[in-house]
Amino acid sequence: MNEVDRAELIQSVKAFAIPASLFLSCVILAGGVFLIYNGYALGWAFAATSAIIQITAFTAFIRFQNKLRVAGRIPEEKPRVEAQSK
Repeated sequence: MNEVDRAELIQSVKAFAIPASLFLSCVILAGGVFLIYNGYALGWAFAATSAIIQITAFTAFIRFQNKLRVAGRIPEEKPRVEAQSK
């Protein structure tokens, strides 16, 4: 796998992981709030885990751009023109 393919793969994995991790973070935080409300100290660990996941997701979002595409090493794909049948 060359450098360009690797960069494209990493960008596509980030495109899936960012919203998926934010969804899981919301679910974990909801569980943590439930535990805190009911007096369990474990809820704070859930809330901290949720915060770490959110920070990681936002960092990945900020660094999402593929540096090789910005540098022009990956050509932009031209849209295909479908042949019109008569």
